[in-house]
Amino acid sequence: MQAASLARVELLERLQYFKLDPRVIIDLGCGAGADAAALRRRFPRARVVAVDRDLAKTQQARRGQRFWRRFDCVCADARALPFAVQSADLVFSNLLLPHCEEPLPLFAEVQRTLRSTGLLLFATLGPGTEPQLPDMPRLGAALGAAGLAEPVMDREVVAGCELIYGAAFAGQRAHDAGETLVPLGSLRRRNHP
Repeated sequence: MQAASLARVELLERLQYFKLDPRVIIDLGCGAGADAAALRRRFPRARVVAVDRDLAKTQQARRGQRFWRRFDCVCADARALPFAVQSADLVFSNLLLPHCEEPLPLFAEVQRTLRSTGLLLFATLGPGTEPQLPDMPRLGAALGAAGLAEPVMDREVVAGCELIYGAAFAGQRAHDAGETLVPLGSLRRRNHP
């Protein structure tokens, strides 16, 4: 089983420890859409938005959907999401952090996007897997600096692969920088080949 699959199973299992009835879920770094599809099954009444900065991946996720379990696909950079402040209840991110140079800009954008009771749940590869990846203390510091509250992290090594799991709540709102953002309700589906 690949690291992404292992992490998906573990993250979905960890959802049981949080009292959640999300209306909007963002799958950040959706790749081919496997996590978004699993989240849609888990929360059938929620609107799931799969986000990836790679247009080919968002198109692949769109094509791979089942018509009875649809989710939205958005091509966007995770550090500059096109969503309004406090527009999501859950941000789910499976192995996106290895593709980010610094975790702070990502976490700050997640904090901005989460509703006041919202939750960030993520998995990343540990520094034992890739030397340049941040360790748990650095991730914890970035979560706190972004304004996310009550961070909890742990790690496990499976088949020689170190995985770090983390969760944090929305926390206190940072000062509004006066940005103009697109509300989720105004996104329209585009049919791509």
